Amino acid sequence: MPAEEIFLNLQASFAGLVKSEAQVKGYPTWTVPAQALRPVCDRLRTKFSFDYLDMVTAVDWPASAGAVTQVAASAPAAAPTAAGRDVFELVYLISALSSGIRVCLRCEIPRKEPSIHSLYGIYMAADWQEREVYDLFGINFEGHPNLKRVLTPETQQGHPLRKDYVHVPDSYD
Repeated sequence: MPAEEIFLNLQASFAGLVKSEAQVKGYPTWTVPAQALRPVCDRLRTKFSFDYLDMVTAVDWPASAGAVTQVAASAPAAAPTAAGRDVFELVYLISALSSGIRVCLRCEIPRKEPSIHSLYGIYMAADWQEREVYDLFGINFEGHPNLKRVLTPETQQGHPLRKDYVHVPDSYD
């Protein structure tokens, strides 16, 4: 089944699921409401054999324009702007290995107390990837069985990939 048919099937069941204008890596890219992410992924796995979570990452879009670095001149003209969004955007690449179809799912959560349901249990690869996003961005993955820092020391203050992060010199400097 082509990605377009899968999208239409899912869209009938999940309000707010829309195609994204900007594609990621040329994959069909869909914007999913945060509260629907886990049920959409569960359906992708059980009904459409999307059995592999390639990647989980996040992008920090703070509302203050001063906190966002300038986009390079070589960037595409259609690059999204951050002004006024004040959200984290989560990006998931998911594959159906048997058919070779890959999709990108994007969803936004507020920067204040950022939280979303974990995909652990649907995709075991979510374990370390969600821990990395938690460590570097401070996003809580509800239901994750072992959500703790994986790259920075437990004593680390803040989350280094947030745009508002201010490094405090420590013994590692």
